[in-house]
Amino acid sequence: LRIGAAASELTGHSRAAQWMLLQQMVDEARGQVAADSPHALLTAAGRRTLSRYLAGQGRIVVEVDRASDIRQLLRWAAREKVKIAIAGASEAWQVAPELAAAHVPVFVDVLANLPASFDQIGATLENAARLQRAGVAVSFVQRGDATHNARKMRQLAGNAVANGLPWADGLAGLTRVPAQAFGVADQIGSIEPGKRADLVLWEGDPLDVAHYAEQVWLGGRAMPMRSRQTDLRDRYLQRNAQP
Repeated sequence: LRIGAAASELTGHSRAAQWMLLQQMVDEARGQVAADSPHALLTAAGRRTLSRYLAGQGRIVVEVDRASDIRQLLRWAAREKVKIAIAGASEAWQVAPELAAAHVPVFVDVLANLPASFDQIGATLENAARLQRAGVAVSFVQRGDATHNARKMRQLAGNAVANGLPWADGLAGLTRVPAQAFGVADQIGSIEPGKRADLVLWEGDPLDVAHYAEQVWLGGRAMPMRSRQTDLRDRYLQRNAQP
């Protein structure tokens, strides 16, 4: 879900309308609005999907930044008895005690330190560190369609550590915290007997982009470490170049 400025164009630029529409979708998923109503918002598949989340079979991730919206979101989640996580969360540090009390994990946009919108007036590079000190489970997120840059997630964790987040919590934000948030911590997220052997051997600090992975194992199987980048390196690197 998106709440706030990120969704304003879908709701007539009305913040109140966002909550009205969200509540209607909840009512539809719970069968309180007829499926054939001309005012229905959800498809049949949408109703089935949302109903599973409302029944506690998953965690709804909400992209939201403004502190007042986060407070409203916490009240909504408590009323509807749904599990949520927050993504982006530029002003989450302002409501850190409430997030910790509600056990809501936060996926921080670590590099958000300037107000790209009025929802981000309180943005700071210390967001992750302040949340962690309050007892919030912290992980990381990249804004927009950033799946092609997933390799940069460790850089985000490194930036959070550079701005006060303890190193161990930076690593946990890439491993244990997201596994726990999405209910798969019994399979992945930490190195323990019985869990899937997805492992990486680093030649240095994994949160420092100057270092690289020497070997990757998925499910206990060693993966080929050849890539387009290594092919280009080997092709153009002149080991015996003369000065």
